[in-house]
Amino acid sequence: MIKVGFIGYGSMGSMLVGSLIRSGRIKPEEMIVSTKTQSKLEDIRKLRENIHVSEDNCEVARRAKYIFICVKPLQVKEVLLEIKPYITSDTNIISIAGSVPMKFIEQVSGAKVTKLTPSLTSEVMDGISLVCHSNAVSEEESRYIETLLGGVSTVKKVKEEDFELAAELTSCMPGFIAAIFRNLTDSAMRQGSGLSREDAEEMIIRTLQGTAKLFVEKNMGFDQMIERVATKGGITEEGVKVFNERLPGVFDEMFRKTLEKRKVVREKVESNLGMEQA
Repeated sequence: MIKVGFIGYGSMGSMLVGSLIRSGRIKPEEMIVSTKTQSKLEDIRKLRENIHVSEDNCEVARRAKYIFICVKPLQVKEVLLEIKPYITSDTNIISIAGSVPMKFIEQVSGAKVTKLTPSLTSEVMDGISLVCHSNAVSEEESRYIETLLGGVSTVKKVKEEDFELAAELTSCMPGFIAAIFRNLTDSAMRQGSGLSREDAEEMIIRTLQGTAKLFVEKNMGFDQMIERVATKGGITEEGVKVFNERLPGVFDEMFRKTLEKRKVVREKVESNLGMEQA
């Protein structure tokens, strides 16, 4: 019996399919995936030959109760209209298109709706998945979705209006962290040491890994970590002072820019969806 369908097999769609299978929370034969790209169909078959695959999005809608819509925001309306004849009142659509409002998906499809913002970190069974359910989603259905996603991440329920900022702190964060520590490595290289860039990157990455484990396994907060390392009058304290003086402005600017960009994208998407008056 097919329980879960995926429409779209791009970066996030393929990551979710692969990670969910590895988690063991769902069997390959309980899934169906559709994509218009022939090479991707072959990739899916190589992943697990007993996954159902199709070039027809409507087949997914006919056969699955839970349907992950993993296409670009501007493609969501087209997909919903395509599959609408096969959607029932029992269908639960799970959209990863953060800029497409849940109310729009409900109005077009007539389905129950869950919004999901996954993270690349689910590829290694970690990180945070953000979810929000429409009122029509039952407790049993929300529990099934959250249990499924709980196999590849920690699930955090947030209000739809908080999704954009929460996504900056979760889905975007691997890229932000990589950019921060790439710049830190660049600065280290400018200090004239004989360390190779490869050595410096390894030192930082391994220390990041250990620091994350301390946060999680020892239930440490940011202030506690700083207190443990930055002894009064010591070397680390001097570096922390620089961060405290300079970084707030950098991060305020980063959030201003990214949230402004989200607003522009959201308005473009809503205009294309015909939601100017929404």
